[in-house]
Amino acid sequence: MVRTVNQRCGQVLLLSVFLWLMLPTTVTAADPAADGNSAQHGVILQYHHIAEDTPPATSLSPEVFRGHLDILAREGYTVWPLPRLVQALLDDKPVPDRTVVITFDDAYESIAKTAAPMLQERGFPFTVFVSTDYVDRRQPGYMTWQQLRDLIHQGGNLANHTRSHLHMLRRPEPVSKSHWHKRLRREVDDARQRIREQTGEDWPYFAYPYGEADGELVALIRDWGYLGFGQQSGAVDKRLLQSGMAPRFPFNEMYKDLDDFRTKASSLPLPLQEEEFSGWVFSEAVIPELTLTLEDHRGSLNCFASGQGAIRVEAQDNNVYQVQANQPIPVGRSRYNCTLPVAGQQGRFHWYSRMWMRKKPDGSWYAEP
Repeated sequence: MVRTVNQRCGQVLLLSVFLWLMLPTTVTAADPAADGNSAQHGVILQYHHIAEDTPPATSLSPEVFRGHLDILAREGYTVWPLPRLVQALLDDKPVPDRTVVITFDDAYESIAKTAAPMLQERGFPFTVFVSTDYVDRRQPGYMTWQQLRDLIHQGGNLANHTRSHLHMLRRPEPVSKSHWHKRLRREVDDARQRIREQTGEDWPYFAYPYGEADGELVALIRDWGYLGFGQQSGAVDKRLLQSGMAPRFPFNEMYKDLDDFRTKASSLPLPLQEEEFSGWVFSEAVIPELTLTLEDHRGSLNCFASGQGAIRVEAQDNNVYQVQANQPIPVGRSRYNCTLPVAGQQGRFHWYSRMWMRKKPDGSWYAEP
């Protein structure tokens, strides 16, 4: 049984106050914090390719991406750079309600050629998590170091996505755990060094390749001094930021409805006091059990499982909820997503996500699509 109770980051992450103050900030409406309409949370958006000729699972069309930016610009959102949101949450500083951060994974060339000009024309900052080996060997479809340096002058920050974008949980059978952990640390630390050498950027932020992690890997990333970011959905607050696997909302051609984007971009963290769940990775057919303890609230908690729709939610005493899918989770990555209406704000939801991974029946890992 895995149990987490307001996990604290094992190491203090020091960011330069001067650099933080100098970071570009876009406020797309009157600053809500000035009206007392402030919060201590934000939403981090995650993209890969912004293109129409790349795999749908990791792509969003330029037209839909422009639609996302138009919503942010016109509908009262504040767009902050990731370092500013991180520092505000760590320091318990107010964050304007409906604050979002824009991130990209992998350093694909379409970010420089297509996404960055759209972002620059609106003054929106953004972060790119870079897998450095692809840049070093000038892999077709990826940016060059010069393009990445240019992004910094267009409001971009660069952060860590390992050297080779490996599956960090897939330790080869002959390799001992200690040797594997040493290799993983080299993957992470070497990528940070390459980014620093080539661009001067040096943020202690790490995005898990494929969004995959388990409790042991999350603990390692925290111990190595990084803030980890996943691909499970939901808004982020200080507790989630320090958990080692902060949520981000992933978008691709399967999640391109603009109303769906509005719902996610305006979401709040679930008022979660405690969670218990039955593991991260499974090798057999299983229906994972999830127990959520919430703060006092109004409204009904609804949960959904990947490919299954609505699932069972059993309310118990003291705001404790037992959540379980209707049938075993499929081979691959899947999630439970839970939402709770925000009191007095129609159309807004508290949002929580828990990811599971299931291997094939023979114990081998699933292939990537």
